[in-house]
Order: sequence, then C-alpha cells, then structure tokens
Amino acid sequence: MQQTLPSTALITGASRGLGLALARALAQRGWRLLVDARDAAPLMHVRDELSRATQVSALVGDIADPAHRRALAQAAQDLGELALVVNNASILGASPLPPLLDYPLDTLHEVFMVNTIAPLALLQALRPTLATTARILNITSDAALEAYPGWG
Repeated sequence: MQQTLPSTALITGASRGLGLALARALAQRGWRLLVDARDAAPLMHVRDELSRATQVSALVGDIADPAHRRALAQAAQDLGELALVVNNASILGASPLPPLLDYPLDTLHEVFMVNTIAPLALLQALRPTLATTARILNITSDAALEAYPGWG
C-alpha cells in the first residue's frame, strides 16, 4: 500500500488575523505548512504553536522583496509539491484613507506592490512546485466591493 504524504500549503501573512486562522485550521487537518510574515517574533510564535500539530516551516520577510520570494520558492521546493497557496499578506497604506488626489504616490506604489504585484510574482516563482490540481486563494479587501468617498 502506497503511503500518501500530507498536503502542503503556503500561507503569506500568517502571523495574525485570517492568515493565522487558516494556518491553524490546516494544521489541525494535518497539512504541512510554509508560512511567512514580516515580524519575526509573532511568526516564530505561530511556528512553535503549529509545530505541535504538523510540520511547519516559517520564513520572515516582506513579500514585496524578490529575495524573500525566491527564499519562499526554495523552501516550497524543499517541502515538495504545493497543493494550496494563500496570498494573504497585504498592507493598508495611508490611514485614515485620504482622497485619491491627495494619496501619496510612493505609498500607493508600495500598496500595489505588496497587494497585487508581489502575489503574482510569488506564484510565478512557485510555478515549478505547484501541483497540477493546486488551488490559489487571493485574499483582498472590501475596496473591490465598496465605494469610498473621494475615490470615484
């Protein structure tokens, strides 16, 4: 009888909120996890917590950094085929949200990099490790559904 390995998932932004909740749920179901976040202390706490239930690899870094994306791709390759990628890492940007015409362009560039470009760049780097049946979950904000005053 052939032994089936547990499924493997990569979750970005896994140190708190929805990313952490998803990581906990998958760990309880026996998934192997590769998780990342920008802040080391919370991420290492998550790694230690979830390691009691499953195999967890944790990499500290910013998803907008190409070197970090390469490190994630290498770590994924070391774990084997990915069945799930959750692009959850994001940033809010200027807060409170100013009118669009007053929005700092450097901040807008950073928001687009982290929330839109980096997730796609990560998927491109992960292509060799994605299972043919892999699922990709892109977490977004309600900005796609609600109009904000001063934003059109």
